[in-house]
Amino acid sequence: MSACDVAELSLDVQRRLESLYALDGQPPVCDFLIPAEASAGLPGSGSRTLVSEVDGELQLGVVLEPQVVESLSRCDPRVRLDRANVGPFCTLVEEVSHFALLLFCAQKARTVSQLELELQGEVDKYLNVAFLLSLQNEGAVSPRLKRLLFREYRLKPELSAEQAERYSTASGLAYRYCHYLECEYLRPSRLSDLRSEARRFYRLGQSGKLERIESCA
Repeated sequence: MSACDVAELSLDVQRRLESLYALDGQPPVCDFLIPAEASAGLPGSGSRTLVSEVDGELQLGVVLEPQVVESLSRCDPRVRLDRANVGPFCTLVEEVSHFALLLFCAQKARTVSQLELELQGEVDKYLNVAFLLSLQNEGAVSPRLKRLLFREYRLKPELSAEQAERYSTASGLAYRYCHYLECEYLRPSRLSDLRSEARRFYRLGQSGKLERIESCA
């Protein structure tokens, strides 16, 4: 097993998202990581991205649960991604995705809904996992990946009914969109076209994303 610096891994994921979506350089997410022991008095629980506005300025912070940090520190997913660390890696990707999209929307002076954050996080999760698996398996990405990520998951019991419904909705939408990406771009190795499609999708608002998914189905 290979040890991993989780702050470095979070920055690596952020830079990959910036490259994929052609985003302007953003402040490094590793500078916004809040240790779990320092987050006890902050809103929410578990791994989460915190956002607030103070004197007209956006304030962000990212908290990763101790078990996520421990699992990723023990085995670097960039060296070997498997069932033991794919869950913690996906958690990290989702929080970095939220961080990046919140910054992007702030720069564009547009609002972003919780559903859009969750949906984009699910898509980013799939693309990051598919990227690492393709590197580690000579380009092969199992068609079971979508089911593993978007069907075979368990919601945390502490989630409210509203949060659980939103997550389930985002997961179902991401399954449909990532199935389209897989069939149209990943399997035929049309990676340049995949980047173009992903960049267009990223820049759509929530209604535009939902319409795009509906048109792809």
